[in-house]
Amino acid sequence: MSGQSVMDRMQAARHSVLGSQIGKKVCKATTEEILAPKRKHLEDLLQYTHDPNVNVTDIIDQLLSRTHNQNWVVVYKSLITLHHLMCYGHEKVIQNMASRTMELNLANYYDRKDMQGAQMSPFIQRYSKYLSAKAGSYRAIAFDFCNAKRGREEGKLRNMEATELLMALPTLSDQLEALLDFQCYFES
Repeated sequence: MSGQSVMDRMQAARHSVLGSQIGKKVCKATTEEILAPKRKHLEDLLQYTHDPNVNVTDIIDQLLSRTHNQNWVVVYKSLITLHHLMCYGHEKVIQNMASRTMELNLANYYDRKDMQGAQMSPFIQRYSKYLSAKAGSYRAIAFDFCNAKRGREEGKLRNMEATELLMALPTLSDQLEALLDFQCYFES
């Protein structure tokens, strides 16, 4: 069967009936299709993060609830969508993620349904660890290293006082270590 599964369609329809456009977009961005989340759904969710009438907590709660799904594709797409919102969404997204301490702990995640799920489970574990480290570094330092200004004059790290830099470097090191541990290539 190609396209969205029946369960994906039913959940999207349920959110439509309930009037939850955010829930519908989250379901459509995190379907069971083995494809990247569709750009239009990511863009809609990004716009919601910038809308003052939308509660960012609701978006994040719905994405985090999708990480508890049994299907590895849904979990992985939820992490991808969450990462996209942390990088390109309003700063409220990463602030909200930083305020949550253990919500993204998927260290014990393992999909036993099929071989592909078993192979992807370690990637999901490491990806969630990186996103947790990214949120943790924001919690510790109050800015996102990935979105910090760069350059000689405007560079955030270049213009820090020595004491601030000494406090920031271990946090940056932890985030980089989690990123390097991710190893997003397949070992056969």
